[in-house]
Amino acid sequence: MKFTSTKYPQLVVHDLGVTFVDGEAEVNNKAAVDALKALPPELGVRAAGGRPPKDPADV
Repeated sequence: MKFTSTKYPQLVVHDLGVTFVDGEAEVNNKAAVDALKALPPELGVRAAGGRPPKDPADV
């Protein structure tokens, strides 16, 4: 699933293993997707759509 970060375009979320490049990040891990969706809106991170590709580690 694609996420955008408008307020912090180079945001790195170490705990989730997510790095935004030019305000965009592709996230494949369901736990990370759920955690990013739960972030407060003030941080400027939002889902941009798309389904995450199946991660063999999540099966």
